[in-house]
Amino acid sequence: MQKTPKRPSWFNFLIPYYAAQEIVVNIVPLYILYLGGNVIEVGYALALYNIIPIFTSIVSGRLADVTGMRRNMITASLIITLVAFFIMYFIKTILGIIVATTLFSFGFSFAIPVIGLLLTETLPKNMWGQGNSWSFMFMLTGYIIGMIPTILVSIKLPIFYGVYIIFTYLMLAFLFNYFYVKDPPVAFERRSEVRNFNLFLHRILKWPAMTLRAPRLSDFKILKGMKSSVSLQLPIIITASSMFFLATNLFFTSYSPYLVYNKVPYWMVLTASTYILIVNSVGMLSKIRQKAQQADVAFIVDMLMIRVIGAISASIVASYIYGIGSFYITFLIFTMLGLAYTPIYVGLSSLLYYNLPTINQGATLGVYSSFVNLSLFLGSLLSGYISYYEGYSFTFFVAALFFMFSAIILEWFYKVHEREF
Repeated sequence: MQKTPKRPSWFNFLIPYYAAQEIVVNIVPLYILYLGGNVIEVGYALALYNIIPIFTSIVSGRLADVTGMRRNMITASLIITLVAFFIMYFIKTILGIIVATTLFSFGFSFAIPVIGLLLTETLPKNMWGQGNSWSFMFMLTGYIIGMIPTILVSIKLPIFYGVYIIFTYLMLAFLFNYFYVKDPPVAFERRSEVRNFNLFLHRILKWPAMTLRAPRLSDFKILKGMKSSVSLQLPIIITASSMFFLATNLFFTSYSPYLVYNKVPYWMVLTASTYILIVNSVGMLSKIRQKAQQADVAFIVDMLMIRVIGAISASIVASYIYGIGSFYITFLIFTMLGLAYTPIYVGLSSLLYYNLPTINQGATLGVYSSFVNLSLFLGSLLSGYISYYEGYSFTFFVAALFFMFSAIILEWFYKVHEREF
C-alpha cells in the first residue's frame, strides 16, 4: 500500500508570512482614516498594493524558474517588507502610508510564485489539490493569528501601534524561512548559468518582462496558441478568477470605511475582519474541502451565488441601517460571504493547478497572479471612487454583479465542455 506523502515542513513559513500580510491589509485603511483620509485614498493605497504584483510576480516567477532559488528569493522579499515597515514607522503621513503599502506589496508578491513552485516540487501532482488546501489552511491560520493581537492592541492604543506586531511577524518569517524552506535540486547546467553572470544576465533579459518598458500582450504568450478545448480551460479559469477577485476587492475595500463612517470603533472593525477569517476556515471542513479539491465547477458556481446574495444583502443594509447596528448585521453578511469564500478559492486554485502546462509552470503561475492582481487593483480603485461619489450601497451592489459574472462564465463553459472538467 502506497504511503500518503507527509505535509512538507516549509508550510510552517506561511503562518508568520501571511500574519504580517493580513495585518498590513487591515491596518492601512484604518490608519489612513485615522490620519484624516477618505475612502478614495484608501482605494489608492489598496489599488497600488494590488497593481505591483502584476509586474513582480512575472519577474520573480521567471527568476525562480531560471535560478532554482527558493529560500534566497523569499529572504529578499522579506528584506523588502522590512524596509516598508521602517517607512511606515517613521513617516506618519497619508503619502508615507501609501508608499509603505506599495513597498509591502512588492515584497510580499515577490514570494508568491516561489510558494507556488514549492508546492509543485514537494508534492506529487495527484496531491496538488491537497497541497493547495494545506496552503490555504496555513494562510487562514496566519491571518487569524496576526489579527488577534492587533485587535487587543487597538482596544487601548491608537491603530499605529499595530506596526509593532507587523515587525514581530516579519522577524518570525525570517526564522521560519531559514529553518523550513529548502532549495530543490538544480540541474548542473542551470547552476553553471547562475554562477556565470554574463550568461545568467543574457538568459534573464530574454524574458520580455525584464526590460524597462510597459508589459505587452506578447509577454503573456504562454496563454496563446491553445489549440485544444482542454487548453482553453486555462484562460477561462483565469477570467472567472479575475471577476471573482475584482468583486471581492470592490466589496471589502469599502467595507471598513463604511463601518468607520457609521462610527464603529476601530477594534470592532478589526473584530469583524477577524470574524470573516474564522468563517472562512469553516470551509476547510473535510467534506467541503474535498468537494472543492475535486474542482467541481457546479459546486463553485453555487458558492459564487451565495456570495451574490451576501453582497446584495450588504447593499440593502447600507441603505437602511446606520450607526452601531451596521456592525452587528455585518456578522450575518460576513457569514454568507465567508462560508462561500474558501470553496471558491480552493476550487478555482485546484482548477488552475490541474490545468498547469508541463513546462514553464512558474511563469504560468506568475501570469495568473498578474491577472488576479490586476483585478484586485481595479476592484480597490473603483471601490473608492464609487463609494465616495455614489455611496456604499451602490458599491456593494456592483460587487454582487461581478460575483455573478464569474459564476456565469464558469457555468457557460461547464455546460459546453462538461466532459472535459
